[in-house]
Amino acid sequence: MTRLLFTILFCVTVLSLSAQEDSYFTIGAGYPLIIGTGNNDDSHYYYSSNDSKYSVFLEKELQLLNKLPELRLTPGFSYTQINEKYDLSALGGGGTGNYEHNALSTYLKFVYKIDRNPYMITDFYFGIHAGYYIHSKTTGSKSSWQVNYDSDEGHYSNYEEFDTDGKDFFHSNYIGIVLGFRPLGDADYFFQPNIEFGLYPAFATVNSYYASREGKKSMFQISVSVGLGNKSGNTSTE
Repeated sequence: MTRLLFTILFCVTVLSLSAQEDSYFTIGAGYPLIIGTGNNDDSHYYYSSNDSKYSVFLEKELQLLNKLPELRLTPGFSYTQINEKYDLSALGGGGTGNYEHNALSTYLKFVYKIDRNPYMITDFYFGIHAGYYIHSKTTGSKSSWQVNYDSDEGHYSNYEEFDTDGKDFFHSNYIGIVLGFRPLGDADYFFQPNIEFGLYPAFATVNSYYASREGKKSMFQISVSVGLGNKSGNTSTE
């Protein structure tokens, strides 16, 4: 609860800064892709973390300095869901696992906007994206079996369901680099589409035996969003 209250207070403080605005707020959705979790050469083993996942977010971009309008600070909230599953089958044993990871985070983007010319189509930006998880959760199940010649049944099995926090997967925070562009540039439209690419090193620790041997995994995400509101940030700063 303390973390949540601190996060809300922090975001409200940032949003209350006397800064120029590009839009009232921005809503969007992202497609996260965990890097380096492809199947190995073992035909008896299957693992995937990229079959079902998504993220949605709400943010607000602020112009901090009138004399340097290219610098922008963007606070926001994000909800992410990533599913994992694996299936191992061999002569001596096997197992399956299904995991659903959910997380709510707050974040800040500090970006530099390349505003080529006023009202010119397509503006670009790049910067840093850092976030902190307010809440995370992992649910699912896993099972395994193994041959046991000393047993009358010939094998033994194990089944486990779990409902825990998601820190083992998501950790407690993340940081990455982002690159984006706005197809309409500074044109004065109520809807402002935006496309963004992000790369986040050591984003998650997966539940695959083969992949986990390499440690934490990075994540690549492509996001599409729409800014809603006027372009009051286009006022003169001279």
